[in-house]
Amino acid sequence: MYLFSREARLGPGNPVEQGAWAVSVTEKVNQISEVEVQLWTRVLSPGLGTFAWTASVEELSELEASDAKLLADSTYVDLVAQGAKYESGQGINDSLLQMVYPDPDAANGQPQYVSVVDAVIAPGNTSKAVDAAIEVAQAAKRVSGRPTSFAVGASGPYGGVAWITVYDSIEQLQKAGEDIAADASFGAQVDKLGPLFLPEGTTQLFYRRIA
Repeated sequence: MYLFSREARLGPGNPVEQGAWAVSVTEKVNQISEVEVQLWTRVLSPGLGTFAWTASVEELSELEASDAKLLADSTYVDLVAQGAKYESGQGINDSLLQMVYPDPDAANGQPQYVSVVDAVIAPGNTSKAVDAAIEVAQAAKRVSGRPTSFAVGASGPYGGVAWITVYDSIEQLQKAGEDIAADASFGAQVDKLGPLFLPEGTTQLFYRRIA
């Protein structure tokens, strides 16, 4: 399984108007494409004003077919063009993750928040790092009670990986973070990852679902 994401950071402006535009794009995509797309916005994190359109697919050909349908639809193309007035000048970025350990419970319900921890494997440590990272994902779920998946980057920085945890509410997000911070054994397990990953580039971002 693959997780595709298209992110755009919008410039200063009316956040209600910008959000309504992003929702209209999402609705149009879901009318045209057979691939279900969700809309998220970054919160409590760097890059305020960033919107992310995400989709899960089994085959990359699904994304190719979806893109062809969208570009052939004039109403979708017009909507995208309208978004030019909201641009921050930072461009639009696509990313693709290959799910190595998809937590089966992550597919249940309609999560409203997600945390994404990105890191980059140090050269020569791929196999060890992936095995250890999966164990950390499983430990995170055991401690926090929240479904946590692990993926490797199919695009972006070579050796990039991501842990993805979903939450039904901001209260769950807060409690999960507090439970993990209070668990010494989890902290010790994460510390063991140190030699396997590059010391710089590890980030944690939070997203809230809009549509």
